[in-house]
Amino acid sequence: MTFELDFDTKGQPVSASQLARLIAESKRVGATDLIFLAHGFRCAQSDATTLYTNLLATLLPNLAAMTKRTFAIAGVYWPSQEFRETCGNDVPPAKFVESILAKFGDGNDDPAEGLPLLHEFTGAELLHKLQSPLVDQPAREGGALSLPLADPVHEAIDKFLNFMSWVAMKKLSGEVGANGVAAAVRACQNELPAARIHLAGHSLGGRLMSACCKSLGRQQAPKIDSLSLLEAAFSHFGFSPDAGWGQPGFFRDVIAAQTVRGPIISTFSKLDSVVGTVYALASRLAHDRLQAIGDSADPYGGIGHNGAQRTPESIAIRLHRQGQPYQLRPGMITCLDGSAGLITGHGDVTNPHVTYAVASAICTAA
Repeated sequence: MTFELDFDTKGQPVSASQLARLIAESKRVGATDLIFLAHGFRCAQSDATTLYTNLLATLLPNLAAMTKRTFAIAGVYWPSQEFRETCGNDVPPAKFVESILAKFGDGNDDPAEGLPLLHEFTGAELLHKLQSPLVDQPAREGGALSLPLADPVHEAIDKFLNFMSWVAMKKLSGEVGANGVAAAVRACQNELPAARIHLAGHSLGGRLMSACCKSLGRQQAPKIDSLSLLEAAFSHFGFSPDAGWGQPGFFRDVIAAQTVRGPIISTFSKLDSVVGTVYALASRLAHDRLQAIGDSADPYGGIGHNGAQRTPESIAIRLHRQGQPYQLRPGMITCLDGSAGLITGHGDVTNPHVTYAVASAICTAA
């Protein structure tokens, strides 16, 4: 059984009847497990539906081969469209940049995502740095190479707005997870206390589900049975006790409070150029000549590109081919490396090898 749960720009449910139907139908069929799925950023509703359809096409056969449980599946839909702002001719570009930054706060609660770094510069300094050839590509032997920009100020503003679009969607995904989805999970736990709860998210949907877990832990809610992060788009230090900047990772509480009783899996791939470069603006501002932007040594790298870093409760292994068993440990983050060709890009998370890993995490949960 599959159900839709829609959330608005404040992270609240669009319709209470959707959750009521999920609970009622799950009771009627005696669902043993509830799976919540979350899509990523810049994903229209039709795109999210296609993602869920393709993912379930390979996940459900993998689940059926492993267990005889009864599953109810909820697809989370959240408004993940890009942040839209334009710089009018009457507004100086530097002032425009500063006005946009002011809308998002200082970001010091999660410095690994790069927003605090932008606040270290004036609008004019940011635009100047974003026009530098070194911003567009890492250094090569003998210096950086690039072609002149036809309109460097315009391109600099585009780069800045692209990053701020990411910041806006990152913020909203966290609110949807911590507020709307966490409340829906709590309601299901109250009404279906025997049912196992599993969370899975792609891209920023991984951040959404991690935020949900963090919120549930703070509410001392019952434990989640498994968490699957598929090419998740948040810091590779997100679960670390020491993310740098003198503080733990933003989602460290999920590990410290043992919010997930079963396994946590996190796919990653060096072929995922989206997560590999999503933090590139911050990385390049901090290190004009960083050799490997986005890699495991980058302070602004992503978990979907490198796996969990500085996290003693994590291990990294190769993503298995479908049918090759896993030994997943409860409470541990098993980072699954698909770089050898089993994950060929950011959206390649619906293939049977990836969903076999998700099914393994779900079925490992007792």
